[in-house]
Amino acid sequence: MQRGLSFMNLKKYYITTFLMTLILSPSIISLGTLGAGFIVISIMLLIMSWVEYLERTTLPEQGFKVFLPIFLVFSYNMCAWIIIFMLSGYSFYSDYFNIFVLLTIPYLVINFAFEFSVNFSPFPFINMGITLIIVLVIIISCVIRKKKIIFDKISMVYLVVFICLSGIATFQHNERNIKILMYDYQAERVQGDIDLSKYHPFMWDDKKNDELKALNEPPAISFSENYPKLDGATALYPVYSAIAQELYEGLNGTTVAKYVKYSKTDKAYENLMNGEIDIFFGAQPSTQQIETAREKGVEFVLTPIGKEAFVFFVHKDNPVDSLTLEQIQDIYQKNITNWKEVGGSWERIMPFQRPENSGSQTIMLAKVMQEKQLTEPVMEEYIEGMSGVITQVAEYRNYSSAIGYSFRYFATGMNPNDSIKLLGVDEVLPTVENIRNDTYMFTVDVYAVTINSSANENTEQLIQWLLSEQGQNFIEDCGYVKQ
Repeated sequence: MQRGLSFMNLKKYYITTFLMTLILSPSIISLGTLGAGFIVISIMLLIMSWVEYLERTTLPEQGFKVFLPIFLVFSYNMCAWIIIFMLSGYSFYSDYFNIFVLLTIPYLVINFAFEFSVNFSPFPFINMGITLIIVLVIIISCVIRKKKIIFDKISMVYLVVFICLSGIATFQHNERNIKILMYDYQAERVQGDIDLSKYHPFMWDDKKNDELKALNEPPAISFSENYPKLDGATALYPVYSAIAQELYEGLNGTTVAKYVKYSKTDKAYENLMNGEIDIFFGAQPSTQQIETAREKGVEFVLTPIGKEAFVFFVHKDNPVDSLTLEQIQDIYQKNITNWKEVGGSWERIMPFQRPENSGSQTIMLAKVMQEKQLTEPVMEEYIEGMSGVITQVAEYRNYSSAIGYSFRYFATGMNPNDSIKLLGVDEVLPTVENIRNDTYMFTVDVYAVTINSSANENTEQLIQWLLSEQGQNFIEDCGYVKQ
């Protein structure tokens, strides 16, 4: 009779402890999603609930029986994580995570927060943390109550399995960081940018580079000394390189390097502020770059020399052809996370971003977001080079879920890719005609930027030539739209 009662008590302990570990504990910890202050509160509530439960419960003596239901719940959650994470290829955009959410229903609130931020990485560590808290509360409670627990060999097996599963999950986490966070060309995140060497002026000594556009008539001006030093954005290099090739006399493929650089937007603006170049070609400076210039006592002088379209593109298989301004803003604030919400397929949206102070990121913030904050991208959504964005949207694990942004000429002229398509904005496509008449919403100016303290007297002459009829026609021949 006593043995039967003991069995019933043990069964009740197993069931109650299992349910508390599986359902109640994740539910309490879910309070932490309300904010940083609630994390401590949720942990305290978790501890208090287990202390209260242990006060009313008779524990088995053998350690393996005490921790069996806790071990089973931990192992189930961790195995679900490890398997799904492996099948997903370490990508939180994988549909496998829809299955994972169903497999771990007690973590629904927490998983919803993870899904919203497209970052499930904390899950295994939360699972480990809950398990450790429960185990420590049981051990401390037994010490206080002078309740003896026999830690047998099976208890040690639990510990070994806990360490192994935790180790595998940690390894996966670090492996993902290495593959995505580091510049691994075989991994998800590629840094690749277009090879600009083919746009060098006077590529073969004093011979002109046939890759660059040439004037159809003799230039109205030319320079044989005091050459203005040029630098700028990647997308403008073929333009200002061609300008130097057409207007700079007496140079060759070696000596021209002193006067024509291609440092990309951020570094080129820095060179301009430091007086190392005379003219920057590209997009408007960012707020941070303007503030840095002010601190250096420098003032930018912006001269519009052409028009361009800031474009959004998706994989060619994506059924969405146009978005509204509000939809784009919501996508990049993660308010819209599925293409189904904007007329596409049931597929999670992967919005790629560029680095801070790059030309396209500056335009994205100023022209598109209009003072609305961009949501911090997960590492899979951050691409260093512009052509990297295009490559990722076209080829990212063969998904059609990505969206990226760049400039029209770069995406269609310098780095064309048959696997992407440009999106319309409010049903207006970024065509040359729509750029020319300003009907495309994200039409932007391309600038020749100088500083108020330029010491080269030929700088202003070159600026005026760019604004002349010959200069404007040349800008258009190079792929942009004249003012």
